[in-house]
Parts: sequence; C-alpha cells; structure tokens
Amino acid sequence: MRRISLVRHAEAAHTAAGSLDRHRTLTEDGRATARALGEFLDRENLLPDLILSSDAVRATDTAHLLQSGAEPFCPIVVLEGLYAADPHQILRLLCEHADEPSQHVMIVGHNPSIGALAQELAGGETAPSPASGSLRHFEPATCAVFAVSSQEWESFHPSHAELRRVIKPQDYCSDHS
Repeated sequence: MRRISLVRHAEAAHTAAGSLDRHRTLTEDGRATARALGEFLDRENLLPDLILSSDAVRATDTAHLLQSGAEPFCPIVVLEGLYAADPHQILRLLCEHADEPSQHVMIVGHNPSIGALAQELAGGETAPSPASGSLRHFEPATCAVFAVSSQEWESFHPSHAELRRVIKPQDYCSDHS
C-alpha cells in the first residue's frame, strides 16, 4: 500500500526587515526539531521515497533535515507552486510530480494549506479515527501519515486516503514533553 505524509515546515524565524517571506529560515529549535522528526520517522520506518517541497527556505531546509542521517537520501523535488498552493493545488502538484515507482511521497509545505489538506484527506474516511481530531492545530513539524489505496499517483483522489497517524513534536522531542 502506498503512503502520503504531509509535513508542516519546522519553526521559522520572523521575516527580517526588507526580506521576503520565502526567505525565512528555521530557528535553531526548528532545525533541531526537523532533525528529531527525521530520526523518529527513520526509527518508525516512515521515511519517504520522494519529497515534494515548497521552494521557501524554511520548507526546503526542513525537507533536507528530515533525511539527515538516513541512508540513502531520497530525492527532493522543490516546487515553486507549493508555496502558496491551496489544498486542491497541492493535490494537483502531487499527481503531476510524484513518480509512479514511489511508494511513499512526503509533501513539505505551509499552513493553512497543508493542515487543511490533512483535514480534507482525513475527512474522506467513512469513520474518522481518533487521530483526526489532532489535525485541527497542525503545528510546525507535525507529520500526518495516510495510507493510499490508489494504484497510480496521477489518479489520486482524497477518497483514496486513510489517516494512519499524526506525529507531533511532543511525540518525538523530549523538550516538548
């Protein structure tokens, strides 16, 4: 069975005067949290085959840090369109850019869209799981993992997804306990 993971980028610094929002970097805590999430996903055998990332610095840095320490690294496809995409545009980009051999695609993006997409995919279930309630506040460095029944990425539809797990920083970082 295929999987999709949706990740909100880790904690980012505020926009510096005169710079663009796309150029915001991760805070030191954000960098540590992204690394910790990657280590957790590795231990749980949940690292993806392919990462689709927004082109914002904080998203691409999160994507790279998620796989630090993992062998081998999976490809990261940076997509300008993910930056301001709504949930339906994110799905369109998934269908266009996920390669068919990939069994697990991770999308690293931004709120409110990535959280809204997680809620939409979870809402496609006939009987929502207890974990779907934790999608209401999709905080930085949260990962929602969905099982996918679709055989081809290009024909993926929200009804093909079933929420399996929501992983929040308090689940994998000792300083969030």
